[in-house]
Amino acid sequence: MKRIISMLLAFCVVLTSTGIAAAEPKAEQIELLGAGAILIDASTGEVLYSKNADKTYYPASMTKILTCILALENLDLDDVLTIDAETPFTEGSRIYLEEGENITVRELMYGMMLESANDAAVAFAKAISGSVEEFAELMNKKAKECGAKNSNFVNPNGLHEEEHVSTAYDMAMIARYAMKNEVFRRYVSTYKHDIPETNKQEIRHLYNTNRLLYDNQHKVTVNGEERGCKYKGVTGIKTGYTSHAQGCLAAGAKRNGTELIAVVMASTDMGRFQDCITLLDYGFENYKTADVLEAGADMGSVRVKHGAVNRVTAVAGEDVCVTLTADASENLIKTEIKLDKSVKAPVKKGQKIGTLIVTAGGKELRTADLVAKDAVAKGGILSVVGISDRAAKWIRNIILSLLALFILVLTAYILIKRRQVKKRKMERARRKEEARRREMEQKARWEEEYWKSRM
Repeated sequence: MKRIISMLLAFCVVLTSTGIAAAEPKAEQIELLGAGAILIDASTGEVLYSKNADKTYYPASMTKILTCILALENLDLDDVLTIDAETPFTEGSRIYLEEGENITVRELMYGMMLESANDAAVAFAKAISGSVEEFAELMNKKAKECGAKNSNFVNPNGLHEEEHVSTAYDMAMIARYAMKNEVFRRYVSTYKHDIPETNKQEIRHLYNTNRLLYDNQHKVTVNGEERGCKYKGVTGIKTGYTSHAQGCLAAGAKRNGTELIAVVMASTDMGRFQDCITLLDYGFENYKTADVLEAGADMGSVRVKHGAVNRVTAVAGEDVCVTLTADASENLIKTEIKLDKSVKAPVKKGQKIGTLIVTAGGKELRTADLVAKDAVAKGGILSVVGISDRAAKWIRNIILSLLALFILVLTAYILIKRRQVKKRKMERARRKEEARRREMEQKARWEEEYWKSRM
């Protein structure tokens, strides 16, 4: 009996030690000052914690994450913008742009993302769309592309307007999208910067408003422990604060290959930093990101019907990662490849031609698209019977070579035959001439004998 009990206990230990079978981390004990919050794995997008994540709040200057990425996608960093007469009168935090001031996109970006300059955001909106109203339409379209579901942006800087709202979830999705841009990452992780002298202004010294980057002087209380705001592995992202929105913060951090994004809304000035530290600590203690495949990894090939080639290579369309609990064994990760049986030409590069299913411990963790590595054009007439253009060209070349060889042999045969006929004709002429010569000689002998006989 004791032996049976011991075996059962050992079996239970094995099950729990796999990590996948272990219970998910409990987040009920997390205490936040913010009304809305979320924590996601930046690599996979998986939600690790949420609190009123789909409820709308005022996003304040976190709005500038969206403005920044639109500026990076629509303007060149070396472009020079000339400030109009209206922009310098933008309210709130600013870098005091002046009418007629010439400043590059590169430097204006530092002003917006470090100093949280509202006037810089308006300058970008007008440079890209001509007006704040038209830029807001572009913002909402881009937000949906990023995965936002319940947001409505009406200005580029987050100054309070009743209709200007977002959610913790939406801001996390926008921040995740933005952090895929290396230039964006460079801006939001910069602590200080000096804007060089312009035609209207002296040097301006800028400092990032995100205390997680540098501040160990101001203290916050996390899980009963008082500590500085500076956070190990922080990658940015953006603060926000107005009297209506209260304290907001989207914060990113990366440790040991795992990158997390925390968003807090409607907190306090210092509470936003405390809340994000609490969430990031929770995430790193309880979860990790496991790499499965790199983008572009070869996953086999799919038959192409009526194509210039018969098969197209399937590759991973993006880096494939999964989120595991911190104690989970990565050895349990399994992948299943499901490729289409065939695709019909033309095939576009990046076209989905299969699916990768990632599982662990029998549980499906995620799926990822497998896409065509190269484009495949429609093939020639022989592609209907499954012969690729390359094979058709090879066959054509063989046929042409055989035809050329046939013509060469035929020509040689004709020449040889002609030579033989000519030779036979010459031989017949020679024999005829020889017979005629002998006949004449015989006749001459006969005549000679005749005359001799007469004498």
